[in-house]
Amino acid sequence: MNNYFKKIRRVDQITFFVILFILIILLRSFNLQFTESEKYSSLIKNYEIKEHIISTSRGSIVDRNNIVLAESIPMKTLIISNKEKFLQDHLAFKKLCKIINIDFEYLLKKVKKKENKRFIRIRELRLLSSDNANKISRLNIKGIYFIKEFKRYYPEGETFASLIGMTNIDHIGHMGLESSYDSSLAGVNGKKKVMIDRQGTIVKEIKEIKKPKEGSKLVLTVDARLQYVAYRELKKQVRKVDAKSGSVIILDSTNGDILATASYPSYDPNDNSTYTVEAERNRGIIDSLEPASTIKPFVLTAALYSEKVNLSDKFNTNPGYKKMGRKTYRDVSNFGELTSEGVIIKSSNLGSIMILEKFNKKIFYDLLEHVGFGEKINLNFPSEVEGSLPHHSDWKKTDVRSLAQGYHCRVSPLQLAKAYSAIANNGLVINPRLIKKNKIDIFEDKKYEKEFNKVKNVIKKVIDEGSAQRAAIHGYTAGGKTGTAELYVGGKNKNKYSSEKHTGLFAGIAPLKNPKLVIVVVINQPSNEKFGGVVAAPVFKKIATDSLRILNISPDNIDAYEKKVLNKVKKQNSYTYKNPEVNNVFWINRY
Repeated sequence: MNNYFKKIRRVDQITFFVILFILIILLRSFNLQFTESEKYSSLIKNYEIKEHIISTSRGSIVDRNNIVLAESIPMKTLIISNKEKFLQDHLAFKKLCKIINIDFEYLLKKVKKKENKRFIRIRELRLLSSDNANKISRLNIKGIYFIKEFKRYYPEGETFASLIGMTNIDHIGHMGLESSYDSSLAGVNGKKKVMIDRQGTIVKEIKEIKKPKEGSKLVLTVDARLQYVAYRELKKQVRKVDAKSGSVIILDSTNGDILATASYPSYDPNDNSTYTVEAERNRGIIDSLEPASTIKPFVLTAALYSEKVNLSDKFNTNPGYKKMGRKTYRDVSNFGELTSEGVIIKSSNLGSIMILEKFNKKIFYDLLEHVGFGEKINLNFPSEVEGSLPHHSDWKKTDVRSLAQGYHCRVSPLQLAKAYSAIANNGLVINPRLIKKNKIDIFEDKKYEKEFNKVKNVIKKVIDEGSAQRAAIHGYTAGGKTGTAELYVGGKNKNKYSSEKHTGLFAGIAPLKNPKLVIVVVINQPSNEKFGGVVAAPVFKKIATDSLRILNISPDNIDAYEKKVLNKVKKQNSYTYKNPEVNNVFWINRY
């Protein structure tokens, strides 16, 4: 026998084993098909292979110092995979309603309305806290499971609401920066193949099909500390003077960084019940207004550039009003004879008209265009306003007179801040930026350098001795200009401007010797007072005082401040040597 097997060729051995292997497969197939078919059919019915979304986190939004302004928090969402089983246990269902604080009948009706699918998602059962999800899990309700979803959280609340905006329940941005940068913040969800049971519960993860990609972090130029100060003081003042609304812009004049953009009224993006359309508006970026007397420094700059006017030229504003054409123009009082710089210091409408009528109107138009009037800043912010500046060829005599007083053109508070940063930089224009990674955009033309340098000294006198003395900052030089704009009401009224509704403005620079901050304050329709020097200038003072301290900018006007301190010391026995406005802003340690 052994000899027989030895004679078998090697190829016959291989053929034998192949045939044997085929027979085994055929037998097993027969077994599965006919003998064990019921067993495996039931398994197939109980389980299913599906693609499952891997949720990814939305990118955070942070300030220039990496302070979180918006972040995503993982939450649990309850999914109903079997409606009939879910509704069987009424007692457990009622306990669930109690946990999430919702009416039983209301939720029951809502669930019953849904089609009987394996994936039923109800708004009230989404984005549950881990604590509530765990309490519901312990109820052992059949026909449900939980998935991970993300909820947006805003640590700074109402302070940043009008700038950051918010997302909807599906984590999609639909206001503010959340909306305009949604594509980069959102990231991309991944996919994986999973096995699920009849209740929709994942019993096995098979493989990852597509890797999730987290959203990108958005770094802003704003400083959360300055934003808080701006919002705090704005809110306080709007309430104090019973105004309709207000806004504040803080701009870094050295690089165009927007350090704060506060608006009031506002809302809490963590609480949808506080939201209103009016509260959503970022008034510093999307509202336009007529700049009123804040335009007058630019009238003087253009006049000096024309060489038709110098600082010592005199203008007779007696008796405080003057009829020009069909209209009578007025000052708030009779300022008499004023020099060119006196016109700005006293904020004389008549003097400003007289100055502007002395030179070619194109020169004034070119200067306003140079500093950004009528030009969109392009921040990539929803509904950002362009403002308006009609071409000089369309100006009538009445338009020129209106422009001399800051009417017949419109700017946003941010555009006005940009224009004042040109004064701070002696004519160098830097376009504001809101996103830190964006390049600094500088317009190098300094053709107005000499004139802006002179005007800078004039707006210092506006604070030192003119209409904006309430804006003076202890220990620092500052310059600025007040504005009081009558609101345009239009309609059939002969006088299209309201004598009762006003906007109070102040635009200022601090410190003036080595400029760092440009601050614009707008108080819309105050009830108690109307003048910008009364309602807006004090807000500038408080915001600038705190901001300079926060940024560790040394006082540049120590002598003047020391004189004031010493005068107070002489008048009272126990003086604290401390700024009464803001604690520890400036101390006198020499005496």
